[in-house]
Amino acid sequence: MIKSFAPLKLTIALKGGYLMDYRITTKDSFTVLSASKEFSYENAKQEIPAFWQDHYASGKGQAVCGMFGINIDEEMGNEKFEYLIADVYNPAMDIPEGFITKTIPPFTWAVFPCKGAMPMSIQNVNAKIFSEWLPTLKEYEFAAGYCVEMYDAPDKHPKGTQDDNYYAEIWIPIKRK
Repeated sequence: MIKSFAPLKLTIALKGGYLMDYRITTKDSFTVLSASKEFSYENAKQEIPAFWQDHYASGKGQAVCGMFGINIDEEMGNEKFEYLIADVYNPAMDIPEGFITKTIPPFTWAVFPCKGAMPMSIQNVNAKIFSEWLPTLKEYEFAAGYCVEMYDAPDKHPKGTQDDNYYAEIWIPIKRK
């Protein structure tokens, strides 16, 4: 009987090492007019884009265009969170039926640009923020259970939110350690 020995192969996989553009800015509190829904973290990646589609399909986009997508988990660590499709609230206008107002507190924000087709570009940047950027911070830490997505107007781009140059931002509240 003859024995054969397969050669040893060594594979190295490196993860991380991405350059992440961001800026740190301070913003006062602001109030938004919004459609609100509760989501579980487990299914949010699939269910939030469907929430946006339903929002526009039902005609609610006439009242709230969706300048912001806002995660609110004030207790941080829950299995569920509130998500808002929102615009800046104008107090001179009536609140349409089915919508609510929320005030986002003042924070120092780390603002990350996202460029590319939605929802993939924002989901990719969001994953990098929470898996790579936040864990390696030396001067700052996550400040509160808010996360704001700010969206550019889709009509500025030939393919709307599916354009390769579509622009959005993710705002993460931070504080000094």
